[in-house]
Parts: sequence; C-alpha cells; structure tokens
Amino acid sequence: MNDNNYLEPYGFLYKEAAHQAIASQIALPFGTNEIAFTFVKVIQEGIQSPLIPVTKLDKTQQIIAKKLSRPLPLAGLPAGSQVMGILNITPDSFSNGGEHFHIEHAVREGHQMVADGAAILDIGGESTRPGSQEVSVEEECARVIPVIKALKGCGALLSIDTRHTDTMRQALDAGIDMINDISALTDKNSAALIAEAGCPVILMHMRGNPQTMMQFASYKNIVLEVLQELEQRIQIATQSGIARENIIVDPGIGFAKDTKDNITLIQHLPAFANLGCRLLLGVSRKRFIQTISQVSSSKACDPGTIAASLPASILGGSVIRVHNVPAMRQALCLWEALKAF
Repeated sequence: MNDNNYLEPYGFLYKEAAHQAIASQIALPFGTNEIAFTFVKVIQEGIQSPLIPVTKLDKTQQIIAKKLSRPLPLAGLPAGSQVMGILNITPDSFSNGGEHFHIEHAVREGHQMVADGAAILDIGGESTRPGSQEVSVEEECARVIPVIKALKGCGALLSIDTRHTDTMRQALDAGIDMINDISALTDKNSAALIAEAGCPVILMHMRGNPQTMMQFASYKNIVLEVLQELEQRIQIATQSGIARENIIVDPGIGFAKDTKDNITLIQHLPAFANLGCRLLLGVSRKRFIQTISQVSSSKACDPGTIAASLPASILGGSVIRVHNVPAMRQALCLWEALKAF
C-alpha cells in the first residue's frame, strides 16, 4: 500500500460494547473509546476490497488504522459534534436569499441561532450556489463586517464564509474567530494570512469555481479522489504554516458533485478520518435533498437535511452546517441520548 491508500472503518460499536471490544482486541477505537470499529475496507483505485476484520490487518494496514484511532483535534471548537448556523447576508442565496440582507435582521437572527444552540455562526456575503456571480470585496465587506462587529461576544464562535483574502483580512480585524474558505486556499495569500492569524480554517473540496464547478463533476472513485484532493490542500496549508490541528475539512457536498456523488460521500464519511482533521458537513437544503424527496422548495428540506447530516455525528466532533439550528440541535441531542442506552 502507498500514500494514496486509505482505510474506511465499518462495524461500529458504541459505549459499553465498544469498551469491551477494544479490551478484547477485536476492535479499534474510532477517535475515542466510546466508539469502536471492527472491520475496514481498503479505498484504492481499481480495488473493490472486501470487509477485513481489524484482527487480520497486515502491518501497513495497522499503521493506517491507527490514524483512524487517534482523537481528532478540536480546531478551536468545543468537544463533541457542533451545530454551525448559516447566516447569509446576500440577496441571492439559494435558500434564504434576502431574508438576512438587512444588518439589523441578520444580527437578530444570529442571536436567535445562538439561543437555539449554535456553537458557530457562519457569516457570508457572497452566494456560491452553482452559477452564482462573484461580488467585489468592497460589497462583500459592506455586507458582513457590520454583522461581525455586532455579533462579536454573542456566545458563539464567528466564522467568515469567503474565498477572498482581503475580505478575510478585514473580517479578522473585525473579530472573526475562524475562516470558511470554499476554495481551500486557492489564493496563496490567504494561506499566509491565516497562518499569521493562527485561527482555524475550513478547507472545502471543490473543482473549478461556482460558475464552472458542475463541468468537473466526473469521478472514477469519488471517495478516493476527494480524499486525495483534500490531502493536497491540507499539505498546502501546513507548508504555509497553518497548524494541522487548526484545519477542518469539508467534502463539499453539492460543489462539483451530482446527486449520486453527494449520496456516496455521505455514505462514506468515516473514511475522512484518514485525513486527521475535524470534519464539517454542509448539506442543508441542498438541491439533491429536494430532488430525492420530491419537495417543492428548499425550505421544505429541513427533515431531509437532518437525515443527511446525522451520519457526520459518527465521527465525534463534526461540525454540521445548517439553516435550521433548533431542529438540528434537537436531532443531535436525541442521537447522543440513544447511543448512551
């Protein structure tokens, strides 16, 4: 096996069952002793691996499996799965464009999200839906900087959703806590800025840009290719001085991916533990949910959003990015309670 091979864990056990299986050496911990896995599959181009018991791993596979067993870094966030509330200050977002376009309304909505359980607010001033047009840095900052300043100290971490270095710089000056870059540091100046600031950064997988990305939605093995391409972005970040423990990875659901691609990635989320970074999953109200559930609008997709988001919680410490904070927070609370019994 070479550096382009990964293992995907299967056969998850929780709580007491996990403890006993780990003690009996028939399972390995999955980032914590509260979760264990008993099988793996090899993710490699051209190979359809059968399930392999962890007791039958060869020496090279054991080394990779140990990476899956390491606790994921906190990346400046609280322990456990966290809800990130989406606060779009745009007139043209695919889900809630225009609703929070006025600063006062956006600030009220941000405070409500915190009251509803959001640990992070992701503030964006540029829509990145497929085919959306880029806005100037001046316009983007005019939308988001007053909101950042007004929400600083609200009880949640503040994230800026931008791919523009100059916007990142102004947001950092305004008190932002982390940066969500859908371009994954395509602008090399962004990497240097984030390294200097020492703040967490979210690196999302995408090909092309919002105007062109769907031209590149073609994969031979989407899980392997997204893992490899995110690993490349992580290497660029760390070579620029960004601490690996400050990196959060996002598989980029809906970005240069069709419905089948999105479903496949969600089905294989545990494989992203190979990257050794905390995971962010953002599926909220995306078109593939609307397509599969055959509902008439994006706002009717909140139940589907919950269903598609919960698989991320298996990684423990995932960030789940949603529009409907109280619904997602309630679902996570129930999921954690169910695992406890």
